[in-house]
Amino acid sequence: MDMIKRPIFLLLVGAGVAAIAVFLFLLLRVGGGGETVTSSDPRGVEGEAIDVALDFYDAWLSARKSSSTDPYTNGLTSSLALSLDMSKKLIDTETSFKESGQDPVLCQPSIPSGLRTRSIHNDGIEAQFLVLSKDKTAHQAVVTLVAHDGLWEITDITCGAGEQAPDQGEFSFDREGFLLNDLPPPLDSQSWYVVFIEADVPGHTAPLILGPDSSCVLIDGSSQTCSTELFSKAQPVHVQGNLTEAGVGVKHIEFLDHAPY
Repeated sequence: MDMIKRPIFLLLVGAGVAAIAVFLFLLLRVGGGGETVTSSDPRGVEGEAIDVALDFYDAWLSARKSSSTDPYTNGLTSSLALSLDMSKKLIDTETSFKESGQDPVLCQPSIPSGLRTRSIHNDGIEAQFLVLSKDKTAHQAVVTLVAHDGLWEITDITCGAGEQAPDQGEFSFDREGFLLNDLPPPLDSQSWYVVFIEADVPGHTAPLILGPDSSCVLIDGSSQTCSTELFSKAQPVHVQGNLTEAGVGVKHIEFLDHAPY
């Protein structure tokens, strides 16, 4: 009888060990909010772009405020709100974050009391927001989301200072496109916009903000201070400037004699 029970006992023990191993394996694959993070998973979260971004940021901020955990321990770097590349980018920052304290999501060394946002643009395919501290510090995050199959995913987080997008080279905005105005709501029909391609998707728009230092180079090569009187609808242009929550603070506009794309 004992000779019969012994193999059964060992079999049950082996099955228990296997079940625990499977449980631990699945647990390690779980990201923030209980979401798995394998490369075959469909990335993204259903909802409005701003809500997807803020839900992720609220969870990150809550983990930062906690005295017993942090965003990395909570698995937020593997959240399905992040694209696979963005998830890997954040996972790779764990060591530098713990050594320097510089937060790659909140983009500041201190923990803010709360967050506020400014919309840069949202055309239903790509959205970009500034995420800033309610404490009015000189730190910000520029958060880019892309939509697919009814889902939004965060594809990039770029840190900067002040309430404008961080420089990407000499200018934070450097695009070729077309000039347009009198655009339908929710855009301001009184403003001039540059319409351009971003991530191979046409139809992105950015309002143009002219100042005394804004220069326009006309097709004949002459240069003068920019004025909307020089603008015409569908004029091909190369716009350089600094991106803020209000639009592009124009430094240079070059009028082109060829289609930009």
